[in-house]
Amino acid sequence: MLRTSLLISSSIVRRLAVANTATNVQTSSTLKSEKRPQIKVALCLQRYIHLSPEMTQLEKDYTNLITQLETEHSYLSDHELRHKSELELAKQRQSSATSTAAAVNIVETAVDLEDRLAKEFESFQFMPRETEDDKTNNLHSQNRKLDQNLLLVVQRKNSESGKDEWIFPEKIYDGEPSLRAAVDQIISTCGNLHVQISGNAPLAYYKNDSDSSSKKIFFYKGEYLAGVIKQFSTLKATPYKDHAWITHEDAPKYLSPSYYKAVKDMLFVF
Repeated sequence: MLRTSLLISSSIVRRLAVANTATNVQTSSTLKSEKRPQIKVALCLQRYIHLSPEMTQLEKDYTNLITQLETEHSYLSDHELRHKSELELAKQRQSSATSTAAAVNIVETAVDLEDRLAKEFESFQFMPRETEDDKTNNLHSQNRKLDQNLLLVVQRKNSESGKDEWIFPEKIYDGEPSLRAAVDQIISTCGNLHVQISGNAPLAYYKNDSDSSSKKIFFYKGEYLAGVIKQFSTLKATPYKDHAWITHEDAPKYLSPSYYKAVKDMLFVF
């Protein structure tokens, strides 16, 4: 009886092993037949503002009002106290020539100091807000629009439509330790740059349903600190044809509607 039970158990085990092997083979063949989606990482490189934006008329009026109120209700400054004491000394000199105030010799009064500083201010030349690249509208230079944030976009030929399109610099994920590690390779592709990446996780995600390659793009954001972008138009072995530094307002003009919709919320983070 025991021998019969053992024979039945071993038979069941063999059948289960054969069934499991068949299932694994079928699953493996199914995965191979299915086309896996292509994963890419892209870097939204931003050059932050260098100058404070010009104030609107409403902001100027409000600033002048607040400054006036603060001046009227504030205590006297050291310079104003000095000027007040000098006026009192001048009155004492006029009232009595033998007073102790007559012996006080002031080399430079507060009024003299104001006049001297006013002349120095008139001769001081402020740096212009508009650079030479602004005048020539040089989109290849990041030294323009210093009072606005700029974004780096690159131009390439779309493999599906064959037309040129503007995108953020990107790279196919090819087994790197992480998506964040793949972003570092994008930086070297763009040029000799010093970039600060914002975090280790992507900030946006994009999938073009109309693209047969079913590519998925994960976007990271970085701050441009220094360095020179490659002149792609003069290079032969490069994935891009051109590049441009654009403002946030110009982004919808360069990026496709679906692409911009996926990244627009990320542009105003950090």
